[in-house]
Amino acid sequence: MIRLMYCSQAKPGFGSQTLEEILLASRKNNKQANITGVLVHGGGLFLQVLEGPELAVLRTYMKIVDDKRHTDSRIIHITPIKDRIFDNWTMGVLEGNPLTFENVAKLRAHRLETVAADSFTEVIREFESMLLR
Repeated sequence: MIRLMYCSQAKPGFGSQTLEEILLASRKNNKQANITGVLVHGGGLFLQVLEGPELAVLRTYMKIVDDKRHTDSRIIHITPIKDRIFDNWTMGVLEGNPLTFENVAKLRAHRLETVAADSFTEVIREFESMLLR
């Protein structure tokens, strides 16, 4: 299994109804593909974490890249995993600007460098705690 985090820019005109459509489709498709994760949206940005079987996560990410509702998709981190953090979430959602999360901003700034797995896991656990509130 792997965990993949990416960031992208929402296209102009993106609204709450479009977000709801994305969530409904994601939850259905992710359940079938055995994928879990979280989507953070706000400030015109998306940040998403996907967890699951490597091939399923990569296929899902390629579909996301082709989605016309956003642009400039960039993988921030990808790592092999033994256990899921979002095992109860086919797709959780958090509203807010992903770049306001200090650790996420650091990961994004250093996305072309090797990032310690512990730093990445810390960011993901931050999202998990926010979902459980």
